[in-house]
Amino acid sequence: MGSYFDGVNSYSDSYNFFDYMGTGSSQNNSSSLLSSSLMDLQMIKSGSYKKALKAYYAKNPVKKSGDDDSKESIQESGKADSAANLSTMKSASQKLNDSVAKLQKTDYSKVKSSEDMLDDVKSLVSDYNSTVNAAKNLNSYSILQTTLWMTGNVNKSSALLDKMGISVNADNTLSLDEDKFKKAQMSTIKSVFSGGGFASRLSQKASSLSLQSANQIAVNTGKKTYTSSGTIKY
Repeated sequence: MGSYFDGVNSYSDSYNFFDYMGTGSSQNNSSSLLSSSLMDLQMIKSGSYKKALKAYYAKNPVKKSGDDDSKESIQESGKADSAANLSTMKSASQKLNDSVAKLQKTDYSKVKSSEDMLDDVKSLVSDYNSTVNAAKNLNSYSILQTTLWMTGNVNKSSALLDKMGISVNADNTLSLDEDKFKKAQMSTIKSVFSGGGFASRLSQKASSLSLQSANQIAVNTGKKTYTSSGTIKY
């Protein structure tokens, strides 16, 4: 697992994971998110994509920084992923993005109680878990990296989420205590899901995962076309 993070540090410029973020953020901001993810290493090691990472690096060991073969192996990592598994990730992450967007667009001044938000939050938790679980079956370095950033962001907000009954499990999925959520303060729910902050970061990662999955499908099927900026259009 240590070599995995060495690979992130060594090859982020050549593979340019930050281009996939779709946020317009600076590399410094992305590096800050990576740092927060590193603090969750112990949880990640027992999490949903440990098996995928081990399988990939058993076949494609990361070599020393600057090695052309290592850079190529990272870029080629997603070619082992099936169209079905990539489609599952694309669909799950898009649904997650839609769930977050619905909560962001809610007019909280018209919401009478937290119970009125329960169904929407249940959908978000379900879609988040589907996205995390979809990563178990993938080898794509970029998709696994974005999933790592996403779970790192969620873990970082675990104390706030716990106030409304959302807990982070050992495998990085989420659980919702409905009774506790119904008793949560609307101010807490609004602070988590409205505007920027947590919801915005989660939306960014979900959007990136959907785009990365679609791009990898295009690469694997040979149907790729490119925009003027060099990104894949599908």
